[in-house]
Amino acid sequence: MKNDRRGFITKSVFLGLGLSTINGTQSAFSSTWKGTDENNFQSTQKDAERKYYRNVVFAESNKSGGLTKRAIDIFSHIFAERTGIEVSDNEKDALVIKIDVLPKSIPDESFRIRYPQDNEISLSASDENGILYGIGKLLHSAVLNENGFCPGTWEGVSIPKKPFRTIYFATHFYNYYHVAPIDEVKRYIEELSLWGYNHLLMWFDMHHYNGIKDAEAQQMLDRLAAIYKEAKSVGMKVFCGFLANEGFNNSPVHLRAEKTGRSHYGVEICPSLYEGKKLILKQVREELSEYEKRGVVFDGISMGPYDQGGCGCDKCKPWGCNGFINISESIANDSRKYYPNLEVILLTWLFDYGVDQGEWKGLAERFTKHPPHWVDYLMADSHTTYPEYLLKNPVPGNLPLINFPEISMWGQWPWGGYGATPLPNRFQELWGAVKDKVAGGFPYSEGIYEDINQVLYSQFYWHENISSEDIIREYISYEFSEKFTNEIAEAIKILEDNHGLSTWNWYKDPAYGKVDVPDNDYGSEKAYSILKDVDQKLPSNVRGRWRWRILIIRAMMDYEFRRSEGKINEAIENGFQELSLLYHTGKGNGRNRAPVVPPINNGEIYRKKSDQKIKGTNH
Repeated sequence: MKNDRRGFITKSVFLGLGLSTINGTQSAFSSTWKGTDENNFQSTQKDAERKYYRNVVFAESNKSGGLTKRAIDIFSHIFAERTGIEVSDNEKDALVIKIDVLPKSIPDESFRIRYPQDNEISLSASDENGILYGIGKLLHSAVLNENGFCPGTWEGVSIPKKPFRTIYFATHFYNYYHVAPIDEVKRYIEELSLWGYNHLLMWFDMHHYNGIKDAEAQQMLDRLAAIYKEAKSVGMKVFCGFLANEGFNNSPVHLRAEKTGRSHYGVEICPSLYEGKKLILKQVREELSEYEKRGVVFDGISMGPYDQGGCGCDKCKPWGCNGFINISESIANDSRKYYPNLEVILLTWLFDYGVDQGEWKGLAERFTKHPPHWVDYLMADSHTTYPEYLLKNPVPGNLPLINFPEISMWGQWPWGGYGATPLPNRFQELWGAVKDKVAGGFPYSEGIYEDINQVLYSQFYWHENISSEDIIREYISYEFSEKFTNEIAEAIKILEDNHGLSTWNWYKDPAYGKVDVPDNDYGSEKAYSILKDVDQKLPSNVRGRWRWRILIIRAMMDYEFRRSEGKINEAIENGFQELSLLYHTGKGNGRNRAPVVPPINNGEIYRKKSDQKIKGTNH
């Protein structure tokens, strides 16, 4: 389904940015797209004179509406934050950005940027999502500083290669999405939308609540609904994730699943029991209804087999191609009785992980005999490398395939406990293995520390063949400074090479007392020196931004832990404290939040490990 575009406006005035209406006509572009996709970061105006503007005026066509206004709002507050300039509606010496929504002029979600004359930019698209992404491109290719807004020189048509560009927010363990101020999370969704993400997926983890009416469950649903509504407001579709046989903390003991040998909460429900299946379907209906009461109607749902979840009874095993498929089909069909237009993603996360249980082979055989008309997308991925089965065999059911890259947890513990975790080369390699097989995907995000990795995948999905180096350079230029792109890019490469700090042994044994440091050092002192030098030259409003702080803190951690042989010194402790503030990790304690909290107070979190159950957000 297309996003609802009712309630569009044709004229508005935004804060200090002048907003006028111009008459757009279909004759501006052919109604049938026959052009080429100039999808790269090379300028087609290399010799154009670059000028700073202290005022920007938007002129909308009469076909634009609510999402266009929202995109202009986002541009405006970014402009104000990064330049410090009060903008007026005076058009004298202003840069005019003319916006045209011209249906069917170019492919959906695409945008065209032109520079028809001095002091004017033309941004056009077939739909308002394209306008939003085009404004993102204008911002990401520009320079914004105390002098004003200096447009980039890229022009052409940019067409997304992959239609399914989703971000997955994990909302547990007292991580950023679980506990950060809701306005910060909303702002982050805005920023991700500018990079081209067009779906949001989250999961309401029910295992620690005593039913859907549990007060803390209701609080969590309130929070998730607010995040979903924000995503809708920036043109995203929203999907609700489920573990196929999950249960509440007080699930009936006689209906509980048998363990599979995988992660298990112990409250999962056996769907091969009549009453068990009935309870699972009831829980799904209740959850979707709770969201609808809060103003969220989903565009799609997803069902997953693992990490937690599954049933190892004789009627359910092998879970991935038997009990899981049975209950997932029932969930899909039952949910569509109430929401007929739902899209369905079937997850195969961790199929045959560690040992071949026949899940992939069994799924292929089943879908050959019984075509999966109830599934729209098949998701496949794993912790380390892409499932070998799909690299060597056709996709079961001949379904559109999407990936689920793990961008948060690989190779460090706590996952983001030392600051930024950029892994451009790793993800370039993983993307290269599947880019011609998938229709997109949804990276698994635990927090803002992997912001660079989220941007990497947004651009892989948009461009397909782009290099991670090009993405990193544009990111650096936009978020930090175009003057120091080479230096910061070099430091990021070193950070990736040195990735691997871990307190896992300390976490398991509180007496261990130190952080494990990778054996090799690929230049930690150099990376830290580079970023310290750049830090002295950046404007104060850039130096204070969280993206810069988590990057330079990470470089400091790599260097200082090697100097101290894994011991926490004053500089490291100060870094941990700052990261904890940036991540808002003050809630929860001990074991519940260990994966996402830096070992602050010289590792106190490990000396006070707790088995207290995870609860809602108000702690």
